[in-house]
Amino acid sequence: MSIWFFRSKYKMNINLKENTFKKYTTDGKVNHLSSEEDINVKIGKIIGQKFIDYRKKWDLVNKLELVTDFPMFLQLDMNQECNYKCPHCIIGHKEEVDQYYEGKSLNFSDFKKIVDEGSEYGCPSLSPQGNNEPFLIKDLHKYIEYAHKKNFIDIMLNNNGSAMPKKKAQQSLDSGLTRIRFSLDAITPETYKIVRVGSIPLERVTKNILDFLELKEKGGYKLPVVGVSFCKVKQNEHEVDDFIDFWKDKVDLISIQKFMPPTTDKEKYKKYYASDQYNEKPVKKFHCPQPYQRLTFRNEYMYPCCVSFNKDLKLGSFKKMSIYDAWNSEKMNILRGIGKSGEFYKNKTCKDCVNLIYPPQ
Repeated sequence: MSIWFFRSKYKMNINLKENTFKKYTTDGKVNHLSSEEDINVKIGKIIGQKFIDYRKKWDLVNKLELVTDFPMFLQLDMNQECNYKCPHCIIGHKEEVDQYYEGKSLNFSDFKKIVDEGSEYGCPSLSPQGNNEPFLIKDLHKYIEYAHKKNFIDIMLNNNGSAMPKKKAQQSLDSGLTRIRFSLDAITPETYKIVRVGSIPLERVTKNILDFLELKEKGGYKLPVVGVSFCKVKQNEHEVDDFIDFWKDKVDLISIQKFMPPTTDKEKYKKYYASDQYNEKPVKKFHCPQPYQRLTFRNEYMYPCCVSFNKDLKLGSFKKMSIYDAWNSEKMNILRGIGKSGEFYKNKTCKDCVNLIYPPQ
């Protein structure tokens, strides 16, 4: 089935003006296309000065020029439930889920405890989603509403678009969500079946997204900003241009992501590297902003980044120590020093991570 089928069958019946998309990058691993120089400019115009101030602070943190007394972003890997088993995602490999995840999944009570401490320290942003499908969480909108009421101003979700019927779409629009992104990784049904294993038909996913956009347009909602993403692997890289062409007049943001293996097993995931990933020269220094930006919760345990699953980086359970104490721990300060110096090779986990981002030729 060709892309032209989608253009004809799923032509939108709402008035969305043509976007003139520009390309920018945030970290060298993700290329974004947006009608704004940065999508945050658009959100700032909607939310106002407090969002603009938060993004200015984030920029300083991202440049490793500022250490805050509390993380600016909390990523909550609530559970490992997903209706897809994508081969380039850790959830597609049960043996690795069993190896790298431990502790109990997070429930609404856990979520409130984390949000309450974040709110106490003025944390501005979070995502109740990691390596899972968030719309499988019962009453997900109540999680978002709670964080919004606790003054989080940048609440974001990635999802695969399969588990969001109109009722959940409407609940999401009313919840206070700031950003939503649909991970698709393909534009034809044939490729979609290969890279999104266990998926429902791409036609239905596309319809869900277009229905969401229609509800947003008809309801006059300015937020959330809506994006689609494409993780470029060997099996889909030939569809990048058509993917952009199809979505560019429908969404606020398109993200083309470099594939990052979810574990350090390079050989296992080597077959997914896109052709241009082998042309990058290994780096001698790598300045990592993650321990300056965020804490990632994998079930109840806190980690300093969203990339590595190595338990050597585990900081502790939020049920036994505060987020503040984990953030200001000696382990975090050491990692910040490595991140700022660029001497990633001083930490085995960080060394493996960088070698995955920039695979040797």
